[in-house]
Amino acid sequence: MVIFSEYIFFLLMILLVVAALSVFIFEDLLYVVIIFAGYSTIMSLVWQQLNSPDIAITEAAVGVGVAIIMITVVSKVGRRPN
Repeated sequence: MVIFSEYIFFLLMILLVVAALSVFIFEDLLYVVIIFAGYSTIMSLVWQQLNSPDIAITEAAVGVGVAIIMITVVSKVGRRPN
C-alpha cells in the first residue's frame, strides 16, 4: 500500500531530475540561476519529507544566499556567455 507522502516524494524526485537537466538546456545565465534556486527549494522539501528539518532549513538558507550572490554576479557579468 502506497501512502500519499510517497507520491509527493516521487514527484519531488522527478522535479529534481528535471531541474538538474534543464540547467544544461538554457544559455541565459539568469534562467540558470532561477532554476538553481528552484532546485534548492525542491531539495529542502525533500529533506523535510525525509524528516530532517534541520538540514531542510540549512538547505533553504544556503540556497537563498547563493542565489542572491549568483544574481549579483550575473547582473555584473551579463546574462549571455560570450
